[in-house]
Amino acid sequence: MSEFTQAAVTITSSSLSLNLPPLPTTSRGKNIVLSIHPKDPDKIIYASGKYVVVRSLKEPYGKESFVYRGHNSTVTVAKFSSNGNYIASADETGKLRVWASNTPEKKSKLEIQVLGGPVSDLAWDGESKKIVVCGDGGSSFHLRCIIWDTGNNAGEFIGHNKRATTVDYRQQRPFRIMSGSEDMKTVFYAGPPFKRDSDTTSHSNYVNCVRYSPDGEMIVSVGSDKKIVLYEGKTGVVQNSWENVHAGSIYSVSWSSCGTKILTTSADKTAKVIQMPSGEVEGTYTLGEKLGDFVVGGVMSGSTPCVVTLSGKIHILNASDFSASPTTINGHQGSVSSMFLDKSTGTLYTGSSDGTVAAWEAGTREGKNFTGGTNADLNGAVHGGAVTTINVADGNVITSGWDDTIRVGSAATGSSDGAIGLGGQPKCSGSSGSVVVIATKDSLKVVSGGSIAGELEISYTAQAIAVNVAGDIVVVGDSANKIHIYSLSGGDLAESNVVDGHTGAIHR
Repeated sequence: MSEFTQAAVTITSSSLSLNLPPLPTTSRGKNIVLSIHPKDPDKIIYASGKYVVVRSLKEPYGKESFVYRGHNSTVTVAKFSSNGNYIASADETGKLRVWASNTPEKKSKLEIQVLGGPVSDLAWDGESKKIVVCGDGGSSFHLRCIIWDTGNNAGEFIGHNKRATTVDYRQQRPFRIMSGSEDMKTVFYAGPPFKRDSDTTSHSNYVNCVRYSPDGEMIVSVGSDKKIVLYEGKTGVVQNSWENVHAGSIYSVSWSSCGTKILTTSADKTAKVIQMPSGEVEGTYTLGEKLGDFVVGGVMSGSTPCVVTLSGKIHILNASDFSASPTTINGHQGSVSSMFLDKSTGTLYTGSSDGTVAAWEAGTREGKNFTGGTNADLNGAVHGGAVTTINVADGNVITSGWDDTIRVGSAATGSSDGAIGLGGQPKCSGSSGSVVVIATKDSLKVVSGGSIAGELEISYTAQAIAVNVAGDIVVVGDSANKIHIYSLSGGDLAESNVVDGHTGAIHR
């Protein structure tokens, strides 16, 4: 009888240590809508491309964050219901979706065409039964309020002759709705069923945001005219106004949970905390001097200001020190197009379709974005197109991108400068020690010491590269199912063998 010995296999369980949701999608001259969970001020929600992102402000890269993928078009706004059990999100086609936020499945409860064009803003009532949306209704109304579990209308909304940019819903009875528009008016609706009660022309430019105080006694509007207007919450009557509070358009306003302060954000690259109803400016946060530092949205998490700049970065500001550096949530606005794990340091590097590069420390869950010469004034992109490959060699972070260049960055400082032309679009790469090999359509480039040390023309399409530990053997897989083996000395590559046998293209 034969004797067989079964080898013991130890399987260790793994856990999620780093979760990197995308940053908010931003556009110059347009505000971004942010929302905080009504029962958990640590949770923030925002739109990013076709997705809705919910993440923790305390653990922004932790496992609690999730991405909702239920929309087929670019999402424009998402907000928690008043009881926190549901989320309403809407997109650029005018579709509204309501889905459960407190279940793992995120089950869809409603999908309805609410407007004929993009939705700009939405708000829930205080009972989580009705939702009002605003946006571009085309030739029809620019606002609509529905009973969300049936889809039935809850009133008639006339009053705006241009796109409605913003809306909010009084959480207490008697329920009220206020909207603002590109027609420079705010319109006040009473109900339900809702109908126009009054309108105001206090603004001389677009109305960008209206928001009720937590107790419903006050409502504030801000606009591109740099003006803040305060209204009585139940009647919509103007109580006060302040001009030139900011030096640029005011994009958003948000109330503190105590209802005595508002946070405003502006194109002048600042955010301000203002006491209400006095209008006294308590303090100003300056986010920077670059184009990417335009503050396009903000929300109060309890009494802590949280803002988003045009670069997409989320900044958590110090509530008691206006000069303190913010805690910044870094990342990418575009999809991740490349990754590299430096096993010697445990640092994960990611590159994006927007040309940005970031580094992540898995142990500390801290991230930083590299600074590069492309779009330096906006988001510090390292490349002018998608980042195709990332490798680390001798403390240098070597990246290549669709701008047909190599960039050499410093892992220590996070700066990436000096473009080196590749002569073609990079396809794949491999590295070991001080050597990086990058393939283009018709050549292999050897990078060493931060420059191209050698190259070799090829007649196949490379799809995967590996370099041995000693750095003297390079293996390349191609689209014709073949493996090409090269010896490497200095910058010189010499093919030593070609291996057949695979029945499909080699990808890694």
